[in-house]
Amino acid sequence: MEPSELRSLRQETDPLADGVVQKYFQESSFDRSKTLFFFDFLAKNSNPIPPGLPPYFEDYFKESEVLPDWTDPQQIARAQGIFSRFGPQILMMLCVKSLPMAYSCGNGAQVLLKTGRLVEQKGSVSGVNRRLMETTQFVISILQLSGLGPDGRGVRVAQKVRLMHASIRYFLAQGGDWNPEWGSPINQEDMAGTLQSFSSLVLQGLDLSGIKLTIEEKDSFVHLWRVVGHILGVKPELCPEGYEAAYALGESIFLDQRKASEAGHILTQSLIDFMEYMLPGNIFDGLPLYFLQTYTGEETSKALGLPWPPKDDLGTFIEKIFVDLDLKADDGSGFSKLSSYFATKLLFSMDHFYYDGKKAKFWIPPSLRGDWGI
Repeated sequence: MEPSELRSLRQETDPLADGVVQKYFQESSFDRSKTLFFFDFLAKNSNPIPPGLPPYFEDYFKESEVLPDWTDPQQIARAQGIFSRFGPQILMMLCVKSLPMAYSCGNGAQVLLKTGRLVEQKGSVSGVNRRLMETTQFVISILQLSGLGPDGRGVRVAQKVRLMHASIRYFLAQGGDWNPEWGSPINQEDMAGTLQSFSSLVLQGLDLSGIKLTIEEKDSFVHLWRVVGHILGVKPELCPEGYEAAYALGESIFLDQRKASEAGHILTQSLIDFMEYMLPGNIFDGLPLYFLQTYTGEETSKALGLPWPPKDDLGTFIEKIFVDLDLKADDGSGFSKLSSYFATKLLFSMDHFYYDGKKAKFWIPPSLRGDWGI
């Protein structure tokens, strides 16, 4: 799409979800308990609709749960099979590619910073941990086997994310400090870019990691996220079919919006701190930064405020952990094995931390635990 077309989308949002949220918060005076009740419901993953919500919420969930008639169950099953094989690497891409690409969009990053949930609060990383865990949980719910089926978690979780987006738009509008030059908060261009950061750009990252999928597999993965885009309220023309078209759209959006910003720099550093916090000790020192630089490339790294060129090389990290990897620094498959190793360790650490520390509920289906050796 042409830049002018993309820019026009920055004033468009999601009338269905916006209407529900506005009605809920405007039909009576501000009530703190009512607000907390609503956000507590949104945070509880796939839980059913509680009796305290007005009946028009049921109408919203019934309308938005209907999958489009072009949905292909075979392609969805194929995409979920990819996740069962390479789930840790796909989830790692959230931290080293998907989220950093979103942070490189100077205007869109303002929303993430203003919500205050992706940066440290008074020296605590708990808010960062929770938000990144919620994102990871969202992807697991979507990509697990039957996640988009009638009894799957994925549809309900996506419906709640859609309402969360509308809630953020509503409260930012009430705050009075949103710069209209940034476009509407969580607008159609930003949503379309985010969708591609979770789908076609993840596939590009897997390819860089040495995971070679067929074009049929790539198209299926994009198809699944195209269905998710429909549930999330992304306009149909911003959810193209097929890997090549989807990747081209994602690249167009990120090139259009890539711009250095204080918000993007703060969010990126917070993300690096999160990964280093989840993997204590010094064996992984510098590796999160190295992966961010490698998976996003020179121009995006610079927009994120990251140093360039990377200070460390692949051999440095392989030598640190050669006992576990049984690799030599000049092994041609070194980067692929290193990224796979890091992905598994990161997911294990996140899962272990949240269960043993009782910080939040983090759910991975037993079948995927078996596939991933967790």
